[in-house]
Amino acid sequence: MLIIWADEKITEMMLLKNLKLALVQMRSILGDLHANLEKMMTFVDRAAEEKTDIICFPEMSLTGYSSEYGPEDVISDDDPVVETVRNAACKKDIAVIFGFMEKNGEDLPYLTQLIACPDGTYVKYRKTHLGTREEGCFTCGGSIPVIRTKNAIIGVALCWEAHIPDIFSVLRRNGAELIFIPHASNLGGERRKETWMRYLPARAWDNDVYVAACNSIGDNGRGSVSGGGTIVMNRRGIAIFENFNGTESLDIVELEGFDRDDGLSYDMCNIKYFQRRRPELY
Repeated sequence: MLIIWADEKITEMMLLKNLKLALVQMRSILGDLHANLEKMMTFVDRAAEEKTDIICFPEMSLTGYSSEYGPEDVISDDDPVVETVRNAACKKDIAVIFGFMEKNGEDLPYLTQLIACPDGTYVKYRKTHLGTREEGCFTCGGSIPVIRTKNAIIGVALCWEAHIPDIFSVLRRNGAELIFIPHASNLGGERRKETWMRYLPARAWDNDVYVAACNSIGDNGRGSVSGGGTIVMNRRGIAIFENFNGTESLDIVELEGFDRDDGLSYDMCNIKYFQRRRPELY
């Protein structure tokens, strides 16, 4: 398993294989770890039965999400519930992407999304760009890793970070072929779709990557309501799947593999924008 951090990049040939991914719309109750875990394991079991390669849960699915939390709502990365999810990835032979509010010693916690791979390895992405309500409540992460699974090189950005093109440029530079964007957003339905369609196509097409987003849904138990929604963009920025039905769901999408180093020539209709950048100017 290869893990690449923000100051590195993958130099070998990149080849995304055909794969099945699962996106989850899920209600998480803040602080109710065991109920959240039980629900997540049900989704993992269903995805594994469908021979899915990767399953992605919404932002902070395990602990629930809120900027108004107590110390009892925050867990460490070696908590038994985190270990349970990581072990499920191995047992079910599926990469699991899930989030929790992570303890940070005496400092403010991180908003962490963990990618657990079937071989037991994992990588954590700690949200690097905090929203307005998150500042003063959480600590910013300091790296933007990607990880190679058996099917793809993948990376993560969280919720409103989809508005930060630089994150996606770093992930793409480091070899990402598929980028997940778990959300915990109050927008849902047509408003969620309309907002995503303003910028997710650009994140995908400009960087020549698949982009997959999912959102939590329902009341977090303390009065904050998420609106749900899932969507997948292909490398041309075209939506190939969407679900804004307003209910919890497991959405399975098949992606076609591709070879970035296929040696083909490109005209203006098939230009590779990322490859034509001049980063020495930026």
